[in-house]
Parts: sequence; C-alpha cells; structure tokens
Amino acid sequence: MPDKTPELGVGVYVSGPNCWKCHHFAVSWDHTKPYACRLMGFKSRVLPAMEVLRTDGTACLGFTEKQNRPKIKLVDASPATKEPNKPERTRRKLTSTQMWEA
Repeated sequence: MPDKTPELGVGVYVSGPNCWKCHHFAVSWDHTKPYACRLMGFKSRVLPAMEVLRTDGTACLGFTEKQNRPKIKLVDASPATKEPNKPERTRRKLTSTQMWEA
C-alpha cells in the first residue's frame, strides 16, 4: 500500500485517490461516460480522479473513504413450536387427455 501524504488529507495517496474506494464515486448508465463523481457532479470516460488530475493538475481533494456497511444479524426463521408432521398429499396421476383440458 502506498504511503499517505498528510498535506493532501487523510486517505489520499501519493499516486492519487482510488475512486473505487470513494464515497462519491458512481457508475453511470451512460455507456459513453461510464464513471461519475457525485460530489463534483460530472461523468467521464476515465476515472474521475484522473479527470480532475488532467484538468486541474492537482489530486482530487474531495476523496472520502467509504464506510464499511454494518453486519446484519440473521434471525432464525424457524417457528418456535413445531407442528406435528402432516402426511403428504398424493396427487392422482393424470392421463394424457386430462393434461390438456382447460
């Protein structure tokens, strides 16, 4: 992992921020401009951090690292009381003419 540079802010690396780990990064529905930055409000053919570097000449300062989603506890879906086993119903076998009747 590259060293962090404190002058650019927490989570911003020497090579620039990683858009895939940014809270503001989005994938656009537009196939000609598939990447978007919600913070700056633009879509681009390349990753937004590269577009900002190309346009402005500085690393993206809007990078905010994504927060981990909280773990969801699974609830036991089995009923508290078990019902007695019911005998399985057996279906009568249909003849070929009965299968096509409405």
